[in-house]
Amino acid sequence: MARIRLVAFALAVTVAIVALQNFAIAAFFPHLDRLATDFSPAYLERELGGLANAPAQTIILGDSVLWGYRVRPAETAASILAAQGCACRNFSFKTGSPPNYYALVRLFQEYRIRPKALVLEVNQKALNEADPAYRKLHPTLATLAAPLLGGGDRAMLEPPPQPGPFERWLDQTLSPMWLLYAMRADIRTTLYGDPDAVTVQHPTPDLYEGTYDLTPLTEKNVGVHFLEETVDYARAAGVPVIAFMTPTNHVLLHEFIDSPQYRKNGLFLRGLLEKRGARVLDLDTAFRADEFFDNAHLRPPAQRRLAAIIARALARISHSGIAFDPQRVRFQK
Repeated sequence: MARIRLVAFALAVTVAIVALQNFAIAAFFPHLDRLATDFSPAYLERELGGLANAPAQTIILGDSVLWGYRVRPAETAASILAAQGCACRNFSFKTGSPPNYYALVRLFQEYRIRPKALVLEVNQKALNEADPAYRKLHPTLATLAAPLLGGGDRAMLEPPPQPGPFERWLDQTLSPMWLLYAMRADIRTTLYGDPDAVTVQHPTPDLYEGTYDLTPLTEKNVGVHFLEETVDYARAAGVPVIAFMTPTNHVLLHEFIDSPQYRKNGLFLRGLLEKRGARVLDLDTAFRADEFFDNAHLRPPAQRRLAAIIARALARISHSGIAFDPQRVRFQK
């Protein structure tokens, strides 16, 4: 009998500790300035639930350029916009791509979130069949959004890697009742930051051979397909879209992309987006070579300039929520 009481007491203490941890995380865990590399389903569901209960905001979707590779979270264009008065949220992440954009907007639809506006980065690199993100969803989006996609869309994508039986059992058993376990990756990022991969201090053109595909783009391209679906979602929901072509370092990549076909692909994307009602900003050649770290990732002063460009575009949209004059933003070199 004493042993049973001891086990019951230990179980009650464990339940109380878990409940206290759940309360503390739910009440005090901060919103990340940007999504961690390994953001969890529990964290994304928390963010989506908060958006569903908040006034409409401008949603920013992009890849590592808007996520802010090699810059601090506060130095990204999205953070600068928010600091200057834009009611906006950055859902960009390192491996962002059109399939992931569409998975996110389907989750917005599922959570009854209607963005005030959608800012969409369009990177020709992500439309290359050899790109790692071409046919893949982020693991969290594969968990939460794949069931929302049609069979044809799912067939276009590679199935996500499956965890082992024990790991799957742990996730299914512990995640629903223990937030510390479910959000462990997000908590680790909050405490220790999200370090970038090994960076190349002096990139050379040969590092990017094969990064950009000059095959003529068509609607059969998986990235193009999901880009169309993303903008079609916004049009159906009455959400204005600002799409911008990713700034690219043409000095570094000259031998790979300065060709008629690269420009034709850009015009194809612009026409496709404008036909669906998006306002398109062609920023492909809008930044100098010294404003990049490498092929496309922008240094902090260029992130500030990108923020001003986006702000001016948002200011042209009725009820955009911009509360500052982007012409007055000052940038330091």
